[in-house]
Amino acid sequence: MRTLAYLCSSGVIFTPDLFGLTHRATKALGTAPRIFMKTASNLARCTAFLSLLFITALAMPMAYAADDSNPRANGPLELVIMVHTKPDQRVAMRHVMASTGLQNYARWKREGILSSYQVFFNRYVDNENWDLMTVLKFADQTGISRWKKIELNQPAGLPSAALALASTIETAPSDELNFGRASKPAKPGESVFVVLPYTYFVSTDEYVKYADDYIIPQTDGWVQAGLLASYQLILNRYPSGRYWSSLLILEYRNDGALGHRDE
Repeated sequence: MRTLAYLCSSGVIFTPDLFGLTHRATKALGTAPRIFMKTASNLARCTAFLSLLFITALAMPMAYAADDSNPRANGPLELVIMVHTKPDQRVAMRHVMASTGLQNYARWKREGILSSYQVFFNRYVDNENWDLMTVLKFADQTGISRWKKIELNQPAGLPSAALALASTIETAPSDELNFGRASKPAKPGESVFVVLPYTYFVSTDEYVKYADDYIIPQTDGWVQAGLLASYQLILNRYPSGRYWSSLLILEYRNDGALGHRDE
């Protein structure tokens, strides 16, 4: 089962001089070994498909203050927040987040608390998946400390009206392991985002090597083939008891490009 959703907003700033830092030499596309991971569908979870609603800025990863090559060298600087709501409250949730929610994220970014933010909303009702997902990034641990104070009065950073509509909320401190994008962005309003949750049963170092050897070369190949406009690979810093260990976010240029996914 798969679901479609909107990317409500992205507050990430595109930095041309950072482009390509996470790209590696493209290898021949093929089937990667499956010994390291399985999709979350095996845990009664589904792949989420996302479609662009509107974007306030072009996406690009933030720079890690300590060590760009190893974001896990210090405390996590990213939060992935998944929110569920009842079907009859989805419209109200979306309206609240498209107004007050995005205004709050933009203000926190101006104040230096957030380095960037992305807000996704499922297009269809799906009880196996989240309705709202936010990816929040912080420039340093000071931003994390300031965010903890926000959480005291605004759990998950959500407006009070959105909290009243939420049935469950899951927050995962995370690390962005890789980011890549094409030199030419997708046309506004045409992007289709695919979010793939995975679990793995080896050490994080082994999974990172697997990503370097298979996942990143394959996604780089899709970028060079003109199918992907960007991708992100996010690691859950504390995956124990969670349904996902890593999250791969693929931005296809349009539905036609998505249709070539399995070729």
